[in-house]
Amino acid sequence: MIASVVARPTAGPSSPADEYIPLRLNDRERALLCVLEGALSVSEYTDRVDSVMAWRGARTGRAVEELQEMLAYMTGLAVAASLKVSHEPCLEANADVFREAFEVGRRFKGMNPDKMRASYGKLIYMLQDATAPDVIRELGFDPLSRVQTVHAELALLSCLDLLEEPELPLAASPAHSAEAADAKAAATARLLARFADGDAERAVRLERCLLSLADHACLVEAHVSPVDAMLRLLRTHFSPASTSVGPGGAASASLQITAGRGGARLSHSHASQYAYVEQSLLL
Repeated sequence: MIASVVARPTAGPSSPADEYIPLRLNDRERALLCVLEGALSVSEYTDRVDSVMAWRGARTGRAVEELQEMLAYMTGLAVAASLKVSHEPCLEANADVFREAFEVGRRFKGMNPDKMRASYGKLIYMLQDATAPDVIRELGFDPLSRVQTVHAELALLSCLDLLEEPELPLAASPAHSAEAADAKAAATARLLARFADGDAERAVRLERCLLSLADHACLVEAHVSPVDAMLRLLRTHFSPASTSVGPGGAASASLQITAGRGGARLSHSHASQYAYVEQSLLL
């Protein structure tokens, strides 16, 4: 249920959703994200490759040329950002950097659906073409890698048991007051003390996982709470099948629409429109 997701941000290790919660970006990855976004902003990949003229010609060759140009942009921006990259003229020498940057972009979009609105589509078109065998052969490497997740990071740390901890929902939940923030910080400290074993680096990685779970919970809450509110209003003020009496016993307004009136393009009875609105909110 929608409400239960918000109430408990992590559903436990038995939930498939746990394996897909993205890991929060660190400082290096944020620098790589800037490199990627900068290169995407100047790349004309979709204009030159996904056009009618490109389809009529040698599209694979055009895709390789544009990808090589994109990677060259990224190399220059990475050098300007003082990131550690190879200065060899061969693009394959920086394959790991490119692969990491593309993964960071995909992960960042998953955590921030409202970001990269203009450039993410270009990135996906680019990566789809880059996975073609002919393109991989020309580039010399496969630019795709799996998106880093909290589950994968905890597995590397041998700490998957953390997902079963009773205090995890508190440590990974949104804090809406000073008291809640204090309780959350205390729960986080207890979990880190229990699982970090006094290792500072391990504690940093575990804290990053907890922060990532909290980010996910905030994202879900921000998107689900308005929908829950609309569902409550719909079910409180309107009756599913009748326009005479609502669930609370009060008179219920009609949701009926007629084509040509009030901008409506279709004609729906009250019951049909109620079902349509409710189903749309439950998607």
